[in-house]
Amino acid sequence: MSLRFNLLPLFISGCLTACASAPLKADSAVSVDISAKGTPDMNDTNIWLENSKDPNVMKWVHDHNGKTTSVLEADPRFKTIATDARAIVTAKDRIPYPSSHGKTVRNFWQDAGHLRGYLRQTSLSNYLTKSPTWETILDIDDLNKREGKSWVYSGMSCLAPDDDLCLMKLSDGGKDEVVIREFRVSTKSFVTGGFEVPPAKTTISWIDADTVFVGTNFGPDSVTDSGYPMQVRVWKRGEALKDAKLVFQGEKSNVDVSGWKVFRHESKTMYISQTLNFFEDKVFVFDGVKTTAVPFPTTASFQGEFAGQMMAMLRKEWKTSKKTFAAGTVVSLPLSSVGRADAESLIETVFEPSATVIFDGFGRARDYLLLSVLDNVRGVLRRVTRVNGAWVTEAMKLPKLGTLTIVDAGDETNHVFVAYQSYNSPTTLYYGTGRAGETLREVKSLPAKFNASDIVIEQFQSVSKDGTKIPYFVVHKKSMKLDGSNPTLLYGYGGFEVSLTPVYQSVIGKVWMEKGGVYVVANIRGGGEFGPKWHEAALKENRQRAYDDFASVAEDLISRKITSTRRLGIQGGSNGGLLVGVMAMQRPELFNAVVCESALLDMIRYTQMPPGASWIGEYGDPAIPAEAAWISAYSPYQNIPAASVTLPEILFHLSTADDRVQPGHSRKMTERLEQKGHPVMFYENTEGGHGGAADPEQTVHKVAIEYTYLYRKLMD
Repeated sequence: MSLRFNLLPLFISGCLTACASAPLKADSAVSVDISAKGTPDMNDTNIWLENSKDPNVMKWVHDHNGKTTSVLEADPRFKTIATDARAIVTAKDRIPYPSSHGKTVRNFWQDAGHLRGYLRQTSLSNYLTKSPTWETILDIDDLNKREGKSWVYSGMSCLAPDDDLCLMKLSDGGKDEVVIREFRVSTKSFVTGGFEVPPAKTTISWIDADTVFVGTNFGPDSVTDSGYPMQVRVWKRGEALKDAKLVFQGEKSNVDVSGWKVFRHESKTMYISQTLNFFEDKVFVFDGVKTTAVPFPTTASFQGEFAGQMMAMLRKEWKTSKKTFAAGTVVSLPLSSVGRADAESLIETVFEPSATVIFDGFGRARDYLLLSVLDNVRGVLRRVTRVNGAWVTEAMKLPKLGTLTIVDAGDETNHVFVAYQSYNSPTTLYYGTGRAGETLREVKSLPAKFNASDIVIEQFQSVSKDGTKIPYFVVHKKSMKLDGSNPTLLYGYGGFEVSLTPVYQSVIGKVWMEKGGVYVVANIRGGGEFGPKWHEAALKENRQRAYDDFASVAEDLISRKITSTRRLGIQGGSNGGLLVGVMAMQRPELFNAVVCESALLDMIRYTQMPPGASWIGEYGDPAIPAEAAWISAYSPYQNIPAASVTLPEILFHLSTADDRVQPGHSRKMTERLEQKGHPVMFYENTEGGHGGAADPEQTVHKVAIEYTYLYRKLMD
């Protein structure tokens, strides 16, 4: 479907009183002209730091990296943290998560001997044994040696039903931009003269063995303002890429367009999606010649097909002539309704939300759906079937309740894999065949990676500035004293409908919680924990609500004497990096440490740095004067106070190869903080893309940098 990327939260996993103060006065050295439509003129002398190809910029980066590493790597705790993290992220007893492909189960694996990883496969029966025997399909480290590259495996799309021909994505250093190369699994080799696309933010998917949908950078007027494909073309084997037939043309203001085909026993439908903005799509059925609109609202989130029914989750209330469907409802329409004037009369409800129970996603097997819901931020699974023209739902029997993730469900099998985890329970993988009333059975489990025998989880609520109750989780040792002395790390995200649920943070557990650190996750507005309304409450002009929510959690932690300003640190990545950047400027008196990862920080120029324009639906458009006014009110880069205001020392961590959030955001923020006389630390990995690390060893270094900093600020 769509290539659309959100600003996903960055994790390292086994992997009160209202805000009383107003935002600090904007940096007086920056002039923001919002009097006329167009990009605001910031008189920004630091724009040069957005250019990663400039040797002077990279010298600036290396100089700042050196200052940071000279302090943090010299701390004796750095090596201890790195050793603990390395033992976890390269351990061989991790769960090899399955992906069903025809008659095989495939897995991508990284360890100390394979830092870039290798793709492997086995049979389902062998996978279900305690110690599967794997067959290597492609070793990325070996490929890099042979080709003299720094490829990072970014996934592949295989042609059903046998999944032998695949369109593999390889990224240079972890960027979103990828190279496409056709690969044949049975020969373990790339297809000579096969489908191949040069580096771009490409969408590509199979139509048949000799035909694909493709969208890429074909030159002028072929990509959107966000930098994603604006065209859908049909590309035949043996045909030059430039000659692929244009079948759909989007608009520059769109996020992207893409084409795909359903490969199920009951359907081989082709679709084209036109993403108008981050939360609106036009979806069309494509018959090979013309497109016909799918009769869902553009604000609905299309959920694909099952049993001849198209499904969608409604982000907004949908009023039809016969009935009103609440936001958060999952509805269906028969495929035969496409193009019919009476389509609305055929709408059915698949799932209806409540105040605390919301739709989280689908897993699609051959004969049933797995419906994942969140009940007060905890996962529940339901089995959904189509019986005699009606939807039938039943509860799934699982040994535990917690965060449940649908790992794999094959379109042409009834096999399903589901993972359970919580903050203090290692991940367990369950397997089932979809029989009614079946209890899924445990097939694999992650050994404990830290001592959780005395770790407890509590859920509290703070009260935000407008009176809204904000839930948050606190993970701590039973022996924690309520005296304000506990080193506490508060994590948040608050955007793009992303829900933060309890997950087993093996690295954080080992290097932080085991050492007496308290870990807190705030479920602030802007996320998806309580459905579309929870997300929409902090959109655009209401963005400040997310920041008020986060501040209220910090205040509540201090009020309960779980921690104090001296011992409280915050962490966030991507959109969460924007969150903690705002907090450091607006409420510096609450925090003593800030870990700001791969962050958006200059919100006046964010749309000028692709793919920033794709997020206008979330933040608003700074080219519109009225919207620039409320964006500039919180944008961290425009709100750095004078040196007379004490700010917490901020650690910025990012990647040169990040082509989702431009590294210029963090570089410019660092430079301006220094210009204003504020303390700052900065580390930029030259690889890693948006996640900040391209392989396990880079992840280890990232963890060691960040937690050495946190030890120094919060535990000393």
